[in-house]
Amino acid sequence: MKKLMGFAAAAALVFSSSVMAEFDMEKVYAGGGVGYNSLDSSGFDSALGFQFFGGYNLNDIVEIGDGIGLAAEVGYSMSGDFEVSNCPSGLGAFCTASSADGLWTSAVIDYGVTDEIKVLGRLGFDLGDDDGLIFGGGGEYKINDQISARAEYVIHPNYKGFQLNGIYYLGE
Repeated sequence: MKKLMGFAAAAALVFSSSVMAEFDMEKVYAGGGVGYNSLDSSGFDSALGFQFFGGYNLNDIVEIGDGIGLAAEVGYSMSGDFEVSNCPSGLGAFCTASSADGLWTSAVIDYGVTDEIKVLGRLGFDLGDDDGLIFGGGGEYKINDQISARAEYVIHPNYKGFQLNGIYYLGE
């Protein structure tokens, strides 16, 4: 964990120094939503969690290709409490597994299918209770110049979940 935290701190320092030279509030966005999560191990019910995040559009700094975008995101997620399936009556407190909460950071790459629809992929690190590699994919629908809806399937080291998020773009 210490090595991962050191790597994340070093990456953040390098990343922030290159971005800060050209930092533009118009490229910042914030979002949040709910996640329907399940554990990789059997015997547990699914849990309803939440997440919130901020992102920075890197398209002017890193050019990948026509219609392809890149962003860096950092956020906090809470998986929700996973409960044992078929828990006997009266033992609810003993039938709950702890949730996986914590910070995460990732790179998000997207491709604009139309002016309103993007497909996206995610790769990053979960730095909380469930530390390790995270990845996922999904889509985003642009409602107007500042608001989008995003649906994703994200896989963490010990749980996976379907997320529905709203996003507000500060500078659109």
